[in-house]
Amino acid sequence: MKDARLVTNQELSSLVKVGNCTFGGEEIVLIGGPCAVESKEQMREAARDARRAGVKVLRGGVFKPRTSPYSFQGLGTDGLSYLVEAAKEQELLTVTEVLDAESLEQVAEAIDIIQIGARSMQNFQLLKLAGKLNKPVILKRGLAATIEEWLYAAEYILAEGNSRVILCERGIRTYETCTRNTLDLSSVGALKSITNLPVIVDPSHAAGRRDLVSSLAKGAISSGADGLLIEMHPNPADALCDGEQSLNPAEFLKLSQELGPVAAAVGRKHQWYMQENQSLETLRTVIDEIDDELVKLLTKRMDVVKQVAGAKRPQHLKDNAREQEIIQRLLKRTENSNCPGELLKGIYQAIFEQSIKIQLKTKRNNSGYPELNLVGE
Repeated sequence: MKDARLVTNQELSSLVKVGNCTFGGEEIVLIGGPCAVESKEQMREAARDARRAGVKVLRGGVFKPRTSPYSFQGLGTDGLSYLVEAAKEQELLTVTEVLDAESLEQVAEAIDIIQIGARSMQNFQLLKLAGKLNKPVILKRGLAATIEEWLYAAEYILAEGNSRVILCERGIRTYETCTRNTLDLSSVGALKSITNLPVIVDPSHAAGRRDLVSSLAKGAISSGADGLLIEMHPNPADALCDGEQSLNPAEFLKLSQELGPVAAAVGRKHQWYMQENQSLETLRTVIDEIDDELVKLLTKRMDVVKQVAGAKRPQHLKDNAREQEIIQRLLKRTENSNCPGELLKGIYQAIFEQSIKIQLKTKRNNSGYPELNLVGE
């Protein structure tokens, strides 16, 4: 790719900042909403559900490229106003797809992020026009485009002066008919080795069926994706476009909740609950989940404690210096947080006492000397 001078430039920033979110940073960016804007109330409901699930960017198609000329083509400028109003009410950013110069001109001032869809990936005139705007652009991979062709399309945008490009893998057309497309997660790693541009994944269009969206989304995060673009509809059965691949609000919320541990496993963050004005029910659900995680972690810690007993001599089960070292290290980590030092000390005092009991019991069982006791306790 010797002619792809900009897209392969390692000095190019790997971050695309839009409002209160950053693509390519530590945090996974979640984009969600219906395939198409259908009504004002539909978008208001979708925006509320999206925000509850930790979405930063509300999606909704106002100009819809459809295979059949008789399919729903979108509401146009009316749909644009519904999308923008709903997003503003929930303090969300917006993204919508453009098809040509006319639609680009209509949405450019109102929308935060421009999307160029798979069918338009090689609409070179549209790419050039998007490159002249100071707007982030999500560039989807074409239906059967190679990675090289995809990156050259991005080069068109960069060459016009717009470096705020986000690549979106959405599956490619193969001979497989079980899914709508074949999701190429290997492209995420391949792109990361070639370009600094952020890469997100659209599991909805890849699967074409809602039952696979969750697993594909988790796989995308595991493979290094910087974000997800997921279709969610308040009532998928009534959707005018792609209802079969759209999650309902409960499914979408559940997926968002499950993404946190996946992101953490690969050194990223996704905290769906870090939203203001959540309902009491939602906040209690968050607390229950955190408590469950605490129990898992404490169980894991005590399992390690049993192994530590085997490496210690009976006279050195209790190590005051080690205990103080742990407390001081954790106090530093909780500075300027909502975790009081006294609470931390109290919790760990109980943990240390239980750890000694477990180690003592382990030593007794392994040594066969029930009279074994702690020295210096």
